[in-house]
Amino acid sequence: MNILVLRSSFQTDEFVEKEYAELLRRLKNECQAEITIVGDESTDERIVSSSHFDYVMIATGGVENLFKRIMPSTGKLIADGRNNSLAAALEILTYLEGQGRKGKIIHGTNDEIITAIQPSAGLLNGIRIGLFGQPSDWLIASGVDRDYLLEHFDVETLDIDLQRLIDGIHAVPQADAVKVAQAIVKRSKAVKEPSCADMVEAAKAYLAIKKICTEERLDAMTIRCFDIVKTCGTTSCLALALLNDEGIVAGCEGDMQTLMSMILAKRLCGEEAFMANPSNLTDHSAMLAHCTIPLAMCNDISIRSHFESGIGVAIQGMMPLTDYTLFKWGGSKLDRYFVTEAQAVEAPYSDHFCRTQITLNVDIRPYLLQHSIGNHHVVIRGKHAEEIKNYFRN
Repeated sequence: MNILVLRSSFQTDEFVEKEYAELLRRLKNECQAEITIVGDESTDERIVSSSHFDYVMIATGGVENLFKRIMPSTGKLIADGRNNSLAAALEILTYLEGQGRKGKIIHGTNDEIITAIQPSAGLLNGIRIGLFGQPSDWLIASGVDRDYLLEHFDVETLDIDLQRLIDGIHAVPQADAVKVAQAIVKRSKAVKEPSCADMVEAAKAYLAIKKICTEERLDAMTIRCFDIVKTCGTTSCLALALLNDEGIVAGCEGDMQTLMSMILAKRLCGEEAFMANPSNLTDHSAMLAHCTIPLAMCNDISIRSHFESGIGVAIQGMMPLTDYTLFKWGGSKLDRYFVTEAQAVEAPYSDHFCRTQITLNVDIRPYLLQHSIGNHHVVIRGKHAEEIKNYFRN
């Protein structure tokens, strides 16, 4: 986390460091903040304005024009009120609103300020994401600016050549894949379309993806899965289900926005997430479906073929009828989100949609049909809307 501290030319850096010693110490120690102090007489404003800051701390009055000249990318202001800091922050906030920019002021005691910003401090820092191939061709609005991810969240993305994965699948020992396949069959309620050979090939995909994740020290991954279907005659649905259970956040189709939603669900809420397509909407319910799901989210599973292709292995998970949170974090710079809570309700299974299906008692048609953040959304077990809203308020 980077915090820019602004002071007037009537004060010095030493004054700020002494006056706000306790708050600055806690920001550094408890929020892992890097502090940059800039005065109104500064001559290096262009260097500062090109840097990323998560918050701007207003240390004194008289810094309004300094803020305007630098124009930091963030509108999140910290002002405890001393030295006319709140007055200056109010003027800056009004200016930002006049420019059509969002802003907010974090005001209060040191404890209140630290509590307000600590949940977001370093939550995603150091995450390594593997992109196995490019996003699927139909995902025309689901990308994320990778430079922005690195700069703002310290999230690193690595390109993984699909040929490396394909070669890895072919190299998996048959005995290792058979062992995995047998274990999955044993824990399944039923195996419908897939043959034993299909199970073994899906297990090979899992072992090959897992090997690369280990080699590259990946915390998360997403894959252009249909290329594997076409090239290897198998699917990655089983692999993604198992990887999510093992703590590697794994998503489909190269959808980075939804993968970031899943990562936030894991890091913030401590829950795996079901990445799914909104598939059927009424004025009181929404059904979501996909062909893979973390097995830990299910009461029972059945082994099915992949819905669109009829090839390989997919997961039909039976999810408990309990409370869920529906969530999506999106935009190329992750500047939008949607969250709501609902309960799962009994609903008939349909052969016209992907294998795992869940129906929630919520009307999200106005949002989805007019303002949706892409296609895929994530379903998280439990009530987490307020937790997620608090993260984005910060």
